[in-house]
Amino acid sequence: METLTLTELAARLARRWRMLLTGTLVGLLVGVAVHLALPTRYQATAVVLVDAGDPSRVDMAAEAAVASSRRVSTEALDALGEPGLTVRALERSTDATTVEQSRLLRVSCAAADPRSAVRGADAVAQAYLAVRALEQPDAPGSPGRVDGQVVDPARTPLSPSGPGAVPTALAATVLGLLLAATVAAAPTRTRGGRAS
Repeated sequence: METLTLTELAARLARRWRMLLTGTLVGLLVGVAVHLALPTRYQATAVVLVDAGDPSRVDMAAEAAVASSRRVSTEALDALGEPGLTVRALERSTDATTVEQSRLLRVSCAAADPRSAVRGADAVAQAYLAVRALEQPDAPGSPGRVDGQVVDPARTPLSPSGPGAVPTALAATVLGLLLAATVAAAPTRTRGGRAS
């Protein structure tokens, strides 16, 4: 195995600057292509406060599961009334998570445009509340009943979710440069059989 000093490595990389430049440019082009190929997604989130007559009886993990259920998605789909949208697609684009140490439930929806994301998050949050109301025969305010309300409706996202064009292109450029530097630092054999 070859041992190089930093000076020798720098000299080897300087001799192969064209390879480094090519790797950097290829990485930049790949990063831009990846950004253009990936669909633009917007994410909106509605916040629901889960309430109960006895707050200690609220199982937030169970409430998140209810909000992510097929029944809630079906109710939300009916409310949205979008002809091309399926229950499966709505389920894949929405997510319900709990806020730690609280009775708050975040209902998020990702969509191709900001308005659809907002409508999806709000529809699922309202469908969750409707399903919870129908499932519980107890009168409002009774200890075993779980109710809730939307405390923060979904807001229109101003920018797409996920990394933007600049971070994607920069990461791919750095990766291209690192790969090119690895190849450029490898020894090559000259005609005399010596490594250079």
